[in-house]
Amino acid sequence: MMNIHLNSLIHPEDKRTLNALKNIPALPKLMEKVFQYGYDEISWSENVTMNLRLSETQMPKIYNRLPPICERLGIPVPELYLQSSYIPNSWTSGQTKPYIVVTLGLINRLTLEELDAVLAHECGHIICHHVLYQTLASAIFEFSDSMADSLIGAIGTTAMKPIRQALIAWIRASELSADRFACIISTPETLARALARASFIPRYIVNDMDINAWAEQGKDYEALKSGTAWNKIIHWMANTDVDHPYSPVRVYEAMLWNKTELCHKLKSDTFVIAYDKRVEVTQNEKNPNPENLASKECESTGNSQDYVDKGKAILKNVNISSLFKK
Repeated sequence: MMNIHLNSLIHPEDKRTLNALKNIPALPKLMEKVFQYGYDEISWSENVTMNLRLSETQMPKIYNRLPPICERLGIPVPELYLQSSYIPNSWTSGQTKPYIVVTLGLINRLTLEELDAVLAHECGHIICHHVLYQTLASAIFEFSDSMADSLIGAIGTTAMKPIRQALIAWIRASELSADRFACIISTPETLARALARASFIPRYIVNDMDINAWAEQGKDYEALKSGTAWNKIIHWMANTDVDHPYSPVRVYEAMLWNKTELCHKLKSDTFVIAYDKRVEVTQNEKNPNPENLASKECESTGNSQDYVDKGKAILKNVNISSLFKK
């Protein structure tokens, strides 16, 4: 059995952009506000009431794909939910208790093998402890205008701008790390076809695609970073406000990772991932230290009923109508 440190599995761009994000002075105060508002609990409550939780008895054909993936990667099985949206998508949320959501549009378009790649990708986010900063990003970009306005009021418009840009850059890079776990469980080609189908490319084209040629497109695009000054500007402008890498880039990076000796070993051998020292964060902490949250990985704790009970206590002091978009 191999012992592998998590740091060896994270994409270099993920490390670089996360360090840049952590170095922004206003970040701890912003994170404190997000957790003070109970965003994680409110988001989970919305998810559990609006989506379908899958299990061995609830859509087992889909759910039963997840436990073997988690066993292979060495993590507890997170809750899996189905959202009725016809837009193909998936995401992971829940800082204290991670859960995965897939949409009806996604499972209708993917083969079961392609779904495995997507689920392994989402498990990669959990393993890499991406959920902490994804929670922060959701609070800023997705939850509501009133929440975002309140956060801006806490740190100021000037301080929010670099945080927004740093978050977008990190979110984009974090996808490359998660794709590495998809490659361990599946193949870059399977991941590529999942990406293509999720991009609404017709089935008959996806089945006929030359995945290597598609990856070459990503290679050509990434070459702009090492070209002329003007090419670098073009590359930067094309990525501004884009929160996911372009699909050909993801395929190119996945194929590079798949060729490494480490990836081959992880595919063929059992392994245990070693983490840095963790800080256990429980939901009954009124004011979690945002600097500890930002610098160390957090242990998953609690169960569904805990969330319901503690969520009720938090919501007594929250004006829910002011948080959701009208």
